[in-house]
Amino acid sequence: MSLFPPSRARMATLRVMELRDVPAVIRLHQDHLAQGFFVELGETFLRRYYRTFLTSPAAVALVAEVGGQLAGFLVGCTDAEVHRRHVAHLEGWRLARAGAASLLLHPVLAGKFVRTRAQRYAQRLRHATQETSGQTPAERTGTLSHLAVDQAMRRHGVGSRLVTGFVDIAKVHGVGCLRLHMAPSNVDARRFYTNLGWKEQESLRDSEGGTWIPFAKDL
Repeated sequence: MSLFPPSRARMATLRVMELRDVPAVIRLHQDHLAQGFFVELGETFLRRYYRTFLTSPAAVALVAEVGGQLAGFLVGCTDAEVHRRHVAHLEGWRLARAGAASLLLHPVLAGKFVRTRAQRYAQRLRHATQETSGQTPAERTGTLSHLAVDQAMRRHGVGSRLVTGFVDIAKVHGVGCLRLHMAPSNVDARRFYTNLGWKEQESLRDSEGGTWIPFAKDL
């Protein structure tokens, strides 16, 4: 059963992501989000990673279909802290094992991980396992983690329907603000989110020296 009614103009129907969708979602991730570190860790890690969005009580995982074919997907969460705690408590070791298995097979990648990410990930894991006081709806922050649309389905409104569906769900859950990050070179994506009412923030640099542009949308 679809989560949202189809749009005649856009021909896209949204529904909640299911376990059977994960292989197709991984292929879209590998094709269109290939610059990320997670892709380097391999398909086994990505499969375990996307399963966290199917089990977390704070996660949102949507797919868009056109003519019965998966045309795009979006994953995120309505409460970043709750989602991180869920991953740390119930999925953390599974993710860690999948990542470690990949790193053992790729020494160069393992060295990169130790230099740039190991300490940061350990800190996040410790923070996520600590109990924090409940947030009020106005303080609750959601995150749009990944969005990808099949190349053949672009300019058919698939991406905007996915983002709008995510925003609508976040509003129902009383989220105060949504956030995402993207590379400065992704000019099309920056224009896309700006047109949907997201506000570009001051750029940030990560531990690898990369620059990211944060976007925020107040709800």
